[in-house]
Amino acid sequence: MTDAQQSFRTAERFSMARANLFALLCALILAAYTLVLLRPGAVWAGLPAAAAASRARLLFAFGIIYLLRVNVMARWLLPRELAQEELTVVPLWILSILASYSLGAIRLTEEMDAPVMGVSTLLYVLGSWLNSWSELQRKWWKALPENKGRCYTRGLFSLSRNINYLGDCVLFAGWAGASGCWWNAWVPIVMAASFHFYHIPEKETYLSKRYEADWPAYQRRVKSFVPFIC
Repeated sequence: MTDAQQSFRTAERFSMARANLFALLCALILAAYTLVLLRPGAVWAGLPAAAAASRARLLFAFGIIYLLRVNVMARWLLPRELAQEELTVVPLWILSILASYSLGAIRLTEEMDAPVMGVSTLLYVLGSWLNSWSELQRKWWKALPENKGRCYTRGLFSLSRNINYLGDCVLFAGWAGASGCWWNAWVPIVMAASFHFYHIPEKETYLSKRYEADWPAYQRRVKSFVPFIC
């Protein structure tokens, strides 16, 4: 385990200063996102069109729910201090996604089809549930004294070692669909690739050393990302 991994994964939280800064950055991103979607003419004259109002409202709802969720994660579910990357790269990543979704969507002039709205919402809700519920299950289990120092392998994490990451990919796929722009598929594709080729290997290198007793059997039994596939 490198010193960087050690400090990043085990840094204790002594104040809420970084979480507060992250919340402020998210509030600024949400304000810009709201302006683009709900203030006609803020970016282009006459856009979004009145016919696209339902799409704009759905995208706004997706945005505010997501940003509330990540702040609950940052302030409560995350047992460590926020890393520098989470205060720099992550907000820029979120901003780029919301800009792509909103700026593409407001150029559309047709109403959103009910089937597209339904499927997009279903994927968004499913992905959000996979991410948040798996994190809650793990936090509750880890809070029990008898589980101190043990690797959580139950609940949704019995289906995938990184089911929370999979949930993010699913919800952003639904969000991309709701934007009405096919090219916004870049978001879940890039996200899935970054998880599979970078974040998961890096994290699991650390976990395999931290949970030497539990990890080998868990790794053999459960796929790392997509259940039963990879």
